[in-house]
Amino acid sequence: MRDNSDKRDFIRMNVDTAIELIEDEQGQRMEGRCVDLSATGMAVEMEKELAEGQCLHTSLPSHNPDFPPFETVATVLRSEPLDDGRWRVGLRIDEVKR
Repeated sequence: MRDNSDKRDFIRMNVDTAIELIEDEQGQRMEGRCVDLSATGMAVEMEKELAEGQCLHTSLPSHNPDFPPFETVATVLRSEPLDDGRWRVGLRIDEVKR
């Protein structure tokens, strides 16, 4: 049994795939590793901290030619430092583009 703090409305999937992030205001492209994904959010590990509230466009590549990349508009909820100097960034998915 899970306790109440671990219950979620959507299942989180552990993933390990490259992700491209594009800052809304500056148009700067960044790369990271998506490490988990759910219907409402994702966690991305990357080289830099992102500001809470920042809006991003994200693109997860598809390795199947029958499926397009998974593209979203997302908001940064938090950035947490990791032991190796990278950051784990929590994103809320606001819109699925495709």
